[in-house]
Amino acid sequence: MNISCSTEQKILEIPDEGEAIIAGYWSSELGLCTHSVLLEWKNGRVKSLLPVDHLESSPKKTQLWDSYYLLPGWIDAHVHLALDSLDFYQCLKNWVQPSLIEENIVRFLRHYLERGIVAIRDGGDLPGFSWRAKNRVVEGVWSGPRVISVHEAVNREGMYGRFLGRGFKDILEWREKKPNFFGQGLDQLKVVVTGIIKFDEFQRVGPTQWAVEDLTELVEAAHERGIPVMAHASGEMGISVAIAAGVDSIEHGYYMTTEHLEQMKEKGLAWVPTVAPIGNILKYPTDRYSAHEIDTLKRILEAQLSKIHEAYRLKVKVGVGTDAGAYQVPHAESLYDEMDWMEQAGIPKLEVYRMATHENAQILGSPDLGRLEVGTPLSLLQLVNDI
Repeated sequence: MNISCSTEQKILEIPDEGEAIIAGYWSSELGLCTHSVLLEWKNGRVKSLLPVDHLESSPKKTQLWDSYYLLPGWIDAHVHLALDSLDFYQCLKNWVQPSLIEENIVRFLRHYLERGIVAIRDGGDLPGFSWRAKNRVVEGVWSGPRVISVHEAVNREGMYGRFLGRGFKDILEWREKKPNFFGQGLDQLKVVVTGIIKFDEFQRVGPTQWAVEDLTELVEAAHERGIPVMAHASGEMGISVAIAAGVDSIEHGYYMTTEHLEQMKEKGLAWVPTVAPIGNILKYPTDRYSAHEIDTLKRILEAQLSKIHEAYRLKVKVGVGTDAGAYQVPHAESLYDEMDWMEQAGIPKLEVYRMATHENAQILGSPDLGRLEVGTPLSLLQLVNDI
């Protein structure tokens, strides 16, 4: 079996049974421990975590991980495995070469594990690359984190999202093709509610694609099957429609308002604000954007960070998702950028850790993830050299 040593960007092979001295641990269940602990595991699961006053076990039996802390593995709540973060349009052209895309995905998946990321939620792609990746991991053909996949998104024909889903002319066509859509398999339903934000004009967003009644029908169709719904939505109108329709999470959510946050708190909806696609363009500058666009991006970033802090203060459920695969948002690495952005929004580090573990596990619908307690598989944990 394996455990990630994310500090060293390595995947360590360990026996199914053993013990090790560690520097301490953290989880939302156990809290923070900063003194030496004897970690024991059996059948690949945590058996005990006991304070170490003196070592009674034979040094040959006990591994020394005394420079590492034990944490739950990270979770990225929004990625796109079929995109490469380098060139969106060239990547779409490369989709006609499935072997090339799959070679990239295999590399991305391993890198996720090396960085301590044990689960990801993929926001979909029309050819179904992410769905195949999910199944390859389940079958043990590929090594990687758990993949929660929407398979294919639901969007309006001729509007934003053509690389995410086939597109439906209207709700009537959706009703006709609904059995086939659900029959192809999906872990969550993703609905594209709006277009994307514009970099050249503050508060400008692509049009809203669904009326409240139609989006409500889409949401109810998923909920009847026990499937959560994630909504790609930005702008005041689009976010309002998504909230009114009863989606489970708002993805991106640029130009969120205080009223939106209060409604989300009341309804128990989650927000995955994906700062990295904006913030990383500023953090890692290139000559791709004009001075005017950079100024607009700075305004968008400032507004997004402010609303994230407000969401935290109001106790809205906030997840950590990167939109990995987008330009300047590399797979695995960008989760560390995203957590840094959350801290820059004014959220304490251990609260960001909670969001990237426990909260994200709830958003993924996988409550066994994001935990460290007796019984947790070591393959779902990570070793880090600092907390």
